[in-house]
Amino acid sequence: MEKTATDRRTERTKAKILEALLELSKEKSINEISIRELTERAKIHRNTFYIHYTDVYGILDDLENHMCTVAAEATEQFTPQQLRENASDVLEIIFSYLKERREYCMLMLENRTRISVGQKVLESVFEKYLTAFEDSCDRQAFAFQVQFRYCTSGVIGIVMYWIERGCMESPKEMAELTGKLMTKGLEGAILEVTV
Repeated sequence: MEKTATDRRTERTKAKILEALLELSKEKSINEISIRELTERAKIHRNTFYIHYTDVYGILDDLENHMCTVAAEATEQFTPQQLRENASDVLEIIFSYLKERREYCMLMLENRTRISVGQKVLESVFEKYLTAFEDSCDRQAFAFQVQFRYCTSGVIGIVMYWIERGCMESPKEMAELTGKLMTKGLEGAILEVTV
C-alpha cells in the first residue's frame, strides 16, 4: 500500500523530533529536556509536537514500539520450526537494525527500564519461536518466567556491551552467539517446566 503525503509528513516530523531528542540527550538528561527546547531544536511548532506526543517519554515509547515492530516483522519471515532450529537468522536482522540505529537504541535503553524493553522486544522475536513448543510450554509457570527474564537480561547485556564497544563484531557474529545462548536458555526453561 502506498503511503499518503500525510503519512510521509508525519514520519518526517517524528524523525525531526527524534533527532532533536538525540542531540539534546547528549547535552543533558532526558528528564531535564523541555518541550520548548525540543521543538526549537526540531524547528517545529509546539502544537505540532503535541499532535504526536504528550511528553518526551512518548518519543521513547514510539521508538520502543518501532523496535518491536521490526522484530515482529523479521520473525514473520520464518516458521516456528525454522526459528527453533536457527534463531540466529532472525537475530541477524535485528542486530543489523540495532547497528544501523545504535544511537537511538542507546537513547532508549539508557532511559528506560532495560529489562522491560528487552523483554518486550524479545517477546516480539520469540512469540513465534515459542509456538514450536506450544504443547510442552507453560509460559505462565513461575520457573519459565524466571528463566525467560534471566535470558532477557543476558541478551540486553550483550546488546549494550556490543553497542558500547562500537558494534565491532558483525551482526552475523552477534546473532550466532546470542542465538545459541538465548535458545539454550529458553529450551532449558521449557524442559524444566515440562519435567
